[in-house]
Amino acid sequence: MEIDPLADALPPRYAIESDDEDEYNPLTTQRADQVPIVKIKIEGHFTTGCPLVIASGPAGNFWADGADLGEQQGAIFVNNIQVGFLFKPSSTRTVVLVSEATTTLPLWSMNKYVNDILDRLQPSAISILDMYPIQSYISSEPLPVHEAPVRYLSLRNISLDPFQNFAPPNILQSTSAAFMSAMNIRTLSSSHQSNTVILLLPSSGVPRTAPSKLLTSRLSRPSGDQAWSVEMMVEVDEKLFGVVGAKRSCTWALRSTPAGSAFGLSKKRQNLAEVGEGSMYI
Repeated sequence: MEIDPLADALPPRYAIESDDEDEYNPLTTQRADQVPIVKIKIEGHFTTGCPLVIASGPAGNFWADGADLGEQQGAIFVNNIQVGFLFKPSSTRTVVLVSEATTTLPLWSMNKYVNDILDRLQPSAISILDMYPIQSYISSEPLPVHEAPVRYLSLRNISLDPFQNFAPPNILQSTSAAFMSAMNIRTLSSSHQSNTVILLLPSSGVPRTAPSKLLTSRLSRPSGDQAWSVEMMVEVDEKLFGVVGAKRSCTWALRSTPAGSAFGLSKKRQNLAEVGEGSMYI
């Protein structure tokens, strides 16, 4: 059967002969790959029922660099690749998870990752730090890049002035959204009303897309204009712990680090992302 490359529509089904195995068949679809098996391993000992602060992706990486989290107390592996770094700062009763600082989770692994963490830690409340792309954010009052605010989402009706709501029709498609969705389902099926808040730093970069495979490669370092101001980060740090009912005795401060690690965990912590590279602890 001959194919007209300028045709506006596919040929009718009867025009495709069953013996044309060597010709183009527009009705043939490729066999979808089977969803990989997801194995989660959580190391470390943590008391259940504590507030949980999650710092995700480049935003979480930047925040963790100045948050004085202390020594790493645990780790979370997805199919033997470290995705989460667990901390228990002495200045607060909150458990801190730095998530996806060294890799990005595919969509097929997010649900298992999120629910296994919630089952293990059983947090009383959750706050999450992530980012949103300024250029693609839909708003009735567009703002210049340098005036873009920190935005937030919450399961409860709260106000976090001077931060602004992350309003519809904008959506999140990251692991942060998976955490909020899972907590919402658990709240609806339980008498205990737990809150989840996502704080979103403005990002001038191109939005990240979830990869099809889980890789061990590091996230690319943000450009110089991606750095968030110290004033903004201090306020974000305060809100991160405040919304879960926790306080810290220390203040967020940007540390001077060598090139290549200014937006990430220390070099020693980076090495922990490679399975088999020494001990899990620092």
